[in-house]
Amino acid sequence: MIAKRRKKVVATATAIGLLALGLGHVDPAAAQRLTTETITNDVTMPTWAGQAPGDLDRVFILERTSGLLKIFKDEHVLPTPFLNISDHLRARGDGGFMSMAFHPDFQNNRLFYIYYTDSNGDAVVDRYNVSNDPDVADASSRFEIIKIARNPNDDLHAGGFIGFSPTDGYLYITCGDGGPQGDTNNHAQNPQLMMGKILRIDVDGGSPYAIPPDNPFVNDPNTLDEIWAIGFRNPWRAAFDAQTGDLYVADVGYGTWEEVDFIADGDGGRNYGWAIKEGAHCYRPRQDCDPNGLLTDPITEYQHQSNPTRCCIIGGSVYRGESIPLLGGHYFYADFCSRESFSVRYDGSQVVESLDHSGELRKPDGSAFGAFSSFGEDLNGELFVVDLLSGVYRIKTAMHLDVPNLFAGGHAVLTVSGVSPNARVLFLYSLLGPGKTPVPQYDVTLALRHPLIAGPATANGLGVATLSGNLAPGLAGRTLWFQAAEIGNTSDVSRRVVQ
Repeated sequence: MIAKRRKKVVATATAIGLLALGLGHVDPAAAQRLTTETITNDVTMPTWAGQAPGDLDRVFILERTSGLLKIFKDEHVLPTPFLNISDHLRARGDGGFMSMAFHPDFQNNRLFYIYYTDSNGDAVVDRYNVSNDPDVADASSRFEIIKIARNPNDDLHAGGFIGFSPTDGYLYITCGDGGPQGDTNNHAQNPQLMMGKILRIDVDGGSPYAIPPDNPFVNDPNTLDEIWAIGFRNPWRAAFDAQTGDLYVADVGYGTWEEVDFIADGDGGRNYGWAIKEGAHCYRPRQDCDPNGLLTDPITEYQHQSNPTRCCIIGGSVYRGESIPLLGGHYFYADFCSRESFSVRYDGSQVVESLDHSGELRKPDGSAFGAFSSFGEDLNGELFVVDLLSGVYRIKTAMHLDVPNLFAGGHAVLTVSGVSPNARVLFLYSLLGPGKTPVPQYDVTLALRHPLIAGPATANGLGVATLSGNLAPGLAGRTLWFQAAEIGNTSDVSRRVVQ
């Protein structure tokens, strides 16, 4: 039981006081149901969405086939694209305009990087500067960083991710095996080729780049210095955990298995198996393919099937936002064909939580996404869903709690929407921050540490409930975390510093 506090944070009109909550075991997945809200549908075949360092006001969106990099700002897509690479883009097969990354010091040097397949079908990373207009890039500043040569007659498996590590600052590049199907030319296992690898380069240490001195193969004359990891088929999407620097890689399978690989921060030099293995299973040869245990298996995988048809994994981002604390550290991914979505939390040695979000990660109107093409992150660690066929969306909780600015000794009105019509709602708060508190009476797990009840309310027919009260005068400077709950569901968490 949670002890009563002598001083109430909110004195409600119903004056129920600080009731203790009964604790027990509840499945954490029973709380904080998810949905999405639309960012924009005014884009065509988007493949990437994200924000620039220090800039919460804009969302940058890539279009795979048009070669346009667009900006969503002030509730609309700007009519002038930020960048247009259509004159040297080839968007066939698995290629096109694939991803981008902002330099870690973008706020000062205004540099960014793009990854695409050029008119010859090669995978290219270019660097650009922003022009004097912050909403338009300087097209004349284009500078080629690296080119991954590919078979000009085969548009398969280009890879597709670039990103800077939040811990070492180097640029990581995922490269597909380049085809043909089954990697019959053994590209992914050939240490003299960039195809089928993850590369790690230093874009600040040389021109066009330098090799980080701790890359795992710098002293191996038989392996390219740029290589960080070996044995990938088509790692279309990867994502760094912003908190740990670990890298999650969603590698698209061939005939049977889709996989998520894990590269711990700083742990280069591993072989992830393709085309010796597909997922954790022998592929070529079919038996006894890793007798010495030299290959690294995925942390999770799933098999192709019908009803629904699963065929192609789409990664993925690690959630590190504040509003959905119970999902902290979860890596999100989806399947392109079945349109299912999932998340896993990995503790460095095993998956400790696995959730199916297929029934909740849908368009705001409840319909299924047309085709997941990516996930993305905003600067607050909240996640985007990128749907190739309809646009960009933000993941949020179905119940949304609105907490105004708070003033010690002042009046406040808390409002929660997305509640079941006419349902009873509890408004809660914590002085200690996020946590996990099971509440069996409501069949939820609260995302607050030592939560206390601010007061109850009843939702109206539109699913909106409010709670009014006064804040204690002695709370100036304190941080409060708020959440609302109904039976079987909870809202997002809102943090406020009392003024």
